[in-house]
Amino acid sequence: MLLIKKPNKNSKIMNLAQVDEILLQIRLPLSLVLTPINLEVERKKFFDSDSYEPHFKYRVVKNKNLQIFESLSELEEIDDVDPRISDMYLKLIRQKSETNDLMNNVGNNEKFTQIAIKKFGMPSAKLFRNACRVLKGRTSIYNVKSDTRMQDTSSLNYSEISSIVDEFFRYAGLEGWKSGISANIASNGVKAGVKTKVLLMDKDIMKKPFDLRKTIVHEIGTHVLRAENGLKSGYGVFSRANLNSYLDTEEGLALYNEELFGVLTLESLRKRALFVYLIGVGQNCTFRELYNISLGFLKPKDAFNTVLRVKRGIGDGSQAGIYPKDIVYFRGFRRVRKAIDRSPTIYKSLYAGKISLKQVEWVEEGLLPKAKIFPDKEEYSRLFKKLGI
Repeated sequence: MLLIKKPNKNSKIMNLAQVDEILLQIRLPLSLVLTPINLEVERKKFFDSDSYEPHFKYRVVKNKNLQIFESLSELEEIDDVDPRISDMYLKLIRQKSETNDLMNNVGNNEKFTQIAIKKFGMPSAKLFRNACRVLKGRTSIYNVKSDTRMQDTSSLNYSEISSIVDEFFRYAGLEGWKSGISANIASNGVKAGVKTKVLLMDKDIMKKPFDLRKTIVHEIGTHVLRAENGLKSGYGVFSRANLNSYLDTEEGLALYNEELFGVLTLESLRKRALFVYLIGVGQNCTFRELYNISLGFLKPKDAFNTVLRVKRGIGDGSQAGIYPKDIVYFRGFRRVRKAIDRSPTIYKSLYAGKISLKQVEWVEEGLLPKAKIFPDKEEYSRLFKKLGI
């Protein structure tokens, strides 16, 4: 049931609690909507032919988002917070409305692409060049591990991984967090569920010890800790997805941590660079043309899945279109790397919540409280040894 409260006759002014309550009612299940409902049928047609271009269909999700945004359309100020926080919330409302438009235009190549590019951007010439350097094997400036890590012969199943993750939460002092199974997650996938404080996993997950360390550093050491500190900031918005700009920092810091903790693999870095390359060249390519390009880097099955990621939301695969979200990984990694190299002290400030690099100054000025918990390389190494991974 939709409950939109407007205590003040003047809807141009609300307080933070009122706005937060309304924002939590917005439903934007973008990942679900962007998964084609006829994916397996179109995949088979694609591989059964040398010329067939997929035509994807998407589900329609009913919600009351338009009514909610209408209730916020006249809002000009949140009167019980710093003006910078108020401005941020107003910008967040606009961006959530744009995401809703994106979701509602799924399948419409031209309109969907236009909104997606506005939301995530496209590769700059410099970013594209650096992605190409990685793809050519020029990775000496990065601390990456080669595939020799795969000398691990043992693999851990869900039960074993769940036990280790729960112990890690306990050792790390993350009260209320636990592991759990999700039916709506990619094969072998892991995702932090902030609202429920559950690290969600595929029930058939299998990981080698190295890869589990990598997952813990990425998911818990970055996403969970930023969410947990955000919950304690006094502004719930910093515990969950917010402004578009936060995402570069969120995913960029996760890759930075992988590099810092010695679990960033060459394969992983190349994957992120390849997203940038395919997004850069693929907007005007058909699905099959971009697939053929990706065969220079990937096996057929992986090539299809990778192109699908950067063509999600596109209906007619024979026409132009792109979904550039995956640019945030490599772009964010380089931005975070550069920022921390220039000012190492901001590393801990980035853990004040799910903030962007620009919002670090809010922590330094006291607008946001400093992080209570953040990862420590020596402590994590000790825990990994204790947990047998």
